[in-house]
Formats: sequence, C-alpha cells, structure tokens
Amino acid sequence: MNTSIFVLIGILFILMAGIGGSRGIRSFFSIVYTVTIFMLLLIFISMGFDPIKTALIGSLFISIILLFNINGVNKMTVVSSLSVLITILLTLLISLPFVQAAKIQGFSYEQVEQLSAMTPYIDINLADIVFIEILIGLLGAVIDVAISISSAMNELYVLDPSLSFEKLFASGMKIGRDILGTMTHTLLFAFLGGFFSILIWFSTLDYSFANTINSKLFVGEIFHIVCGGIGILMVIPITAVLMATVFTRNN
Repeated sequence: MNTSIFVLIGILFILMAGIGGSRGIRSFFSIVYTVTIFMLLLIFISMGFDPIKTALIGSLFISIILLFNINGVNKMTVVSSLSVLITILLTLLISLPFVQAAKIQGFSYEQVEQLSAMTPYIDINLADIVFIEILIGLLGAVIDVAISISSAMNELYVLDPSLSFEKLFASGMKIGRDILGTMTHTLLFAFLGGFFSILIWFSTLDYSFANTINSKLFVGEIFHIVCGGIGILMVIPITAVLMATVFTRNN
C-alpha cells in the first residue's frame, strides 16, 4: 500500500483526536471496525453464504458498533439502532421489485474489456450484489439521520420532561425535515462525484443522451440515490415516533 495513504490516515487520526477528543478517537476506531466488518462480509459471501442475509447481519453489527461505541448505551442509541434496522428492511422490500424489473444486475457492455481477464464461472447471484450496493450506500445516510433526530429529541425532553407524545413527535418531524434537504443533496453529490469519470467516458465515446440514461452503469447509480432518498424519508417518522413513544410512555 502506498505510504501516502498511511500518512493521510495518521493526519486523520490526529485531527479527530485533537478536535473530537475521546469521542473523536472512538469515531476513528469505529471506522476501523466498519472496514473490518466489510472485509469479513466479502470473505463470507465468497465462501458461499447468502449475500443478502450476510449483508443484513453485517449492517446490524455496523449500526450497533457505530452508534453504541460513539454515543454509549442509552435509550437514544437503542431507538436509533432499531429505527435504522426497520428502515433498511422496509427500503429493501420496497426497492426489490423495481430493481428486478429494471434488470440492472450484472455487467454492462462497457465493461467487456475488464471481463476478459475474469472467469465467468462464479457462484454468486449478481442481483443480490445490487442489493448489497444499495444497502451499503443507504446505511451511512440512515444512521446519520437517525442519530441526529434522536439526539435532538433527547435534548428537548431533558429540557422539558412534561412534553406530550404529540409535541415531541411534531418536534422530531420538524428536525427531520430540516435535515432532509442537506442529506438528499449529500447523496446527490456522492452520486455525481462517483459517476463523474464515467460521464466523461461516455462523452468521449460520443454516447447520445438516450444511450447514457439507458446504460446499466447510469441506471444503477440512479437506483442507489433514489433508494437512499427513500430510506432517509422513512427513517424520519420511524425515529420520531419511536423516540416520542419511549420518552413519553411513563407520562
């Protein structure tokens, strides 16, 4: 591995420790844990384990590690983990028939040169890999939104424990709507950044607009951002109703 990568990782650790303190250090090691889990996912899938079930279990572990390691064991973290799990399952159930109908799994003819050096005899359903890609792209955004809403609602309840379910839920929804615009743009920018080189490639090959929007590569990226948006939209009410229920049930 290039030495410059280790230097950048060292700079990242110093900045996270210096600015974030103990929480920054925990966040850094959470990144290490997450990368390790992804490596284990690849190993288990290559060994023949069911890709979707393996990815779901891995996502659950990643959510638990990220949320509990950074925020500790409390009601807020438990609710965030539960809302993330529910949102991921619902999003995958909604997107499943559309991904199958779009037939975006597998490789496109732009990747023929890359395939020439690979063997076609692999015992992996490429349709499942599409769901794993959607799941990975969805996970970070959903965790971010869930913890942001639950943290803000937790502070509201600490300041005023007399808040009713309706008022706390309404506050959670308002917080979620404020987050919604920035998070959807985050997904869009991630899509544009990852797809920019491919768009230049298409332009160099003199692709028409119709060929571009019908390419598997392009449609696959669109599915990622749309499914991510659906997940963000669903995690807002799910987190708000769970937080309001947990904090006001004694009232």
